[in-house]
Amino acid sequence: MSDTAQPPRSDERSPSLENLHPKVSVFSAPLHIRKNLSKHRYLLDNMVSRNLNQRYDKALLGYLWTFLEPALLASVYYILFIIIANYDDKSYPMLILLGVIGWGLFARILNSTVSSLVTNAGMIKQTGFPLEIYSAAECKTNLVISSISLLTIIPFMFYLDLAPTVHLWMMPVAMFMLYLSAWGIGLMVASANVVFPDVAHAFRFITRAGFFVSPVMWTYEMLIERAGADSSYIDIAMLNPVVIPLTMMKHSAQGTIPDFAYHHIIYAAVFPILAYIFGSIIFTATSRGVVKRL
Repeated sequence: MSDTAQPPRSDERSPSLENLHPKVSVFSAPLHIRKNLSKHRYLLDNMVSRNLNQRYDKALLGYLWTFLEPALLASVYYILFIIIANYDDKSYPMLILLGVIGWGLFARILNSTVSSLVTNAGMIKQTGFPLEIYSAAECKTNLVISSISLLTIIPFMFYLDLAPTVHLWMMPVAMFMLYLSAWGIGLMVASANVVFPDVAHAFRFITRAGFFVSPVMWTYEMLIERAGADSSYIDIAMLNPVVIPLTMMKHSAQGTIPDFAYHHIIYAAVFPILAYIFGSIIFTATSRGVVKRL
């Protein structure tokens, strides 16, 4: 019996990454991502539950930490600014806490999205889940945590005699703006982080530095008072996409409407949408190619 060369047989149990993650037109990327997340919403919810369990399951106080951590932080701010520094504005600790919660949401979503492909490399190689679902799960996880953390402002509102007003609508709108902006920016560079891991380190530095140049420990009104309403520095500061959302969160709790210039409002409203559109297009165009490097 003569030996005949047999053509190599493809292992159907180990499909290529290209087959696991089919090509999509970049122009339909924003809509395609939304459809994918809607189609896999049960998987997305399970991944969010897994993330929350991994974070709190082994902790003695469990999910209580989502409320306890910002509550302890609020106590520190109260002691520091009201008792020790004798600060005149009794609402200042609450404003700082809202800034910390809002900025924390933005920073965590941004950093987790930038690292989403590298962090989930094992699952990406073995499953055919949409690549964007990994960052979406982290985004939704952080949104849940930040939403629960907002409960810590209730004692402050009682203490300051602040009744809930119709202006509370600004709170979810502001958080959605932070959510979409951070996710969009992260999607733009997530693929680059696979090739150049320094990208993730750079963004971690940016989010640390951004804490101080964003209205977390200070307010928009302080900026106007010190720089002047007509100062060119105001326009430069307002290029920061978190300035208006964080200010909206603070005014929402106080029951007031912030006084922004119209062109600043338009910029703040358009930025998250454009960030998501360009982020989804860039991610769709590049992610399928770079997963081979994982």
